[in-house]
Formats: sequence, C-alpha cells, structure tokens
Amino acid sequence: MPGRAATKLARAVPFAPSMHYLVGSEVAVNIAQRVLPVVRLLLVLALAAVVSAQKKKEAPQFRYQMPEKIEREVAKDAAGYLQWGEYKPIKCVTCEGTGKTLCATCERAPEDTPKCIECQRNKELEAVCRVCAGVGTFPDPLAKVSCPECHGAGFFLCTLCGGDGRIKTQGGGDRYGTCPMCRGDGGYKCGVCAGERLVETASLKPSLKDASSALLTKAIATTDQMLTALTAFEPAAKNSRKETKELAKILEKGKDVFPPMKRAPKALEEVMNKVYGGSAYVDYKEREANAMAVFKANCEYYLKHQKRMMELALKRAEANEKLAAENKGK
Repeated sequence: MPGRAATKLARAVPFAPSMHYLVGSEVAVNIAQRVLPVVRLLLVLALAAVVSAQKKKEAPQFRYQMPEKIEREVAKDAAGYLQWGEYKPIKCVTCEGTGKTLCATCERAPEDTPKCIECQRNKELEAVCRVCAGVGTFPDPLAKVSCPECHGAGFFLCTLCGGDGRIKTQGGGDRYGTCPMCRGDGGYKCGVCAGERLVETASLKPSLKDASSALLTKAIATTDQMLTALTAFEPAAKNSRKETKELAKILEKGKDVFPPMKRAPKALEEVMNKVYGGSAYVDYKEREANAMAVFKANCEYYLKHQKRMMELALKRAEANEKLAAENKGK
C-alpha cells in the first residue's frame, strides 16, 4: 500500500525534506535536544572569554607589605642569645610570584600611545612588578626596601603627560606635541635608586641587624622626628620652590642614618625643576603639589618600614645585652 510505504520511508529518513510534514514535531524536538547542549557550551565559553579578557585588562593593585606588620624570625642559639633566622622568601601578592604585572602606566594612556617609560610598549604591555622589583618575592626587610623616591617603579612619572611623553597642543585638534616637562620620556629616571627599585636599609654599626640598643634607640628617635615633620608637611603649591626646600630639609635629617636620604634632597630638587617646566599649562600648581605629595608619601613608607625593622632589632639587642650582663655578673 502506498500510504504505508511512504510512512516507513519517512520514519527511516526522518530528516528528508520532502517528508517533514509526517514527522515535523519529532524532528523539531530531536534538533532541539541535540543543539541546546552545544548552545549552552558556546555561551559558557564566550562568557569565560569575556571574564578572562576583563581580568587581563585590570590595572594592577600594588599591595606592599604593611610596615607595622612585618616580622623577622629570631631563634636562641646554644648560649641563649637571639640570632636572626634565615630569611624565608614570601611570595609577592601583587604579581603572584611572576615578577610581572600589566603596565600601570599604559593602563592610563591612550591605546595609540607610541612609547612608555615603564614597559616600552612591549607586545604584552607587561612591566616589572614595582612591589617586588621583579623577583617574585618580597625582599629581606633587613637588607633591602622600596626606594623612597620611586617606590619600586624605577622612575618618577611625569605629572603633565602622565607617562605618555606627549600632550595635545592647544588649537591643534587631535594632534600631539612632545611633553615639555619630560621631553617626551614620560618621566624621569629615579635619582635615589638609579633605576634599581630597591635601596639600602639604615646604616648602623656594625649593621642594622647587629647594632647596639643605644644606636638603635637614637636612630628610631631620628626617624620619629622625620615622620612627625612629614605628617605636618602639606604641599599646597602656593610657593612651590619654598615648599620644596622645606621638604628637602626634612629629608636631610636622616642623612646620617639612611644612605638613601643623602641622595633624596637632590633627587627631589631635580624632579621639581622638571615639573616647573610645565608652568605654562593649566593646573600647573596642582601638578607641583602632587609631585611633592608623591615624593613625601614614598619617603614616609620607607621611614615607617625602617622604623619597624629597627624596633625588631632593638628588641633582639636588648634581650642579648641583658643576657650578656647577667652572664658577666656570674
């Protein structure tokens, strides 16, 4: 019978176009059951790609160690004296141990920026991690600390162009001109660390680790005086040159204790002299105040870090000096 033969043929070839009217609903259900999982998978993959792309584009959040919470292990030797333990490196939480981050300077710059002082516009737009100086772990706090000028960047960012090395000229439409402050470099090489990112700790005899309680107490007092003065210093750029000298005078107080502070006043003057080059542009007073504020904040971190390490060293020194006095009296 023709009708039965046609039905059998349609069921045998369910996707035959000429016979879809016999099993249309079955075909629709079948297609939906097969396609839906694929669609779901594609949606999941697309969403994951978007999230991954967003994650890669996020600007780094620089997470330095909180000075007051830094610890350094000590242990008693056979004679009962406290000795510094071997430093156990702690993974940098900013770069997660890779030593690299997305370039923070390029993050703020236009996509067509031709150069960058931090990453040189490399293919991945990656830069050396400012927090760990590219090592992937925090440095031994008894040996090295972030620079009081650049805070581990290796350079001082230009406050006029923001690191782009160029600015839009008035009346020039979308055309750019070379930044007059940084001469197109996007910033200035750090005058305190010379681009090394990390600097020396307090210079005490025989060393910060083994200084006497008397030397450490005196050095801590100097550090407290400097921190108090820095807290009171609020740059307003009413007279930037006068304020620069005031800040330099505060930093000079630490030249006999901290080697970087010997170099800091001159480095500050060099930065500010370049910042003054943008005085012909709008908001130049704000830029001058901002440059001093950044320099001040970075120096404060350095001093707080050093104060913490000297406090730990003082605690050890006092315990050892007490034990030595007891042993001598026996």
